[in-house]
Amino acid sequence: MFCPKCEAEYRADIKRCPDCDEPLAAELGSSKSTDGTSGPALAWRGNDPVSFSRALAALRDHKIQSFQIDEHDQLSRIGAYRPSYGIFVRREDVSRAEKVIRETFAGLVPD
Repeated sequence: MFCPKCEAEYRADIKRCPDCDEPLAAELGSSKSTDGTSGPALAWRGNDPVSFSRALAALRDHKIQSFQIDEHDQLSRIGAYRPSYGIFVRREDVSRAEKVIRETFAGLVPD
């Protein structure tokens, strides 16, 4: 099942997008742009879980829809466990999201 607005994919038993509150469709329509101007874009990537949580909270506070990934199976060369995190936003929100995250880490209050 897919959200026609944010294009996120969900299990078959989910009927509405939890972020957009849109009814889900069995497949995405071909009306979506394929020129790279729609869909998710990476707004932040790192390996610190505290920074990951701060960035997500800042986006949530500014009502910027986000999709997160956390990969905990990454190993460094010496065999140490090293998680990796990423936050994606809608392509049209990426500039605003990057600004909010940058200002959050700088200790500033975004407008």
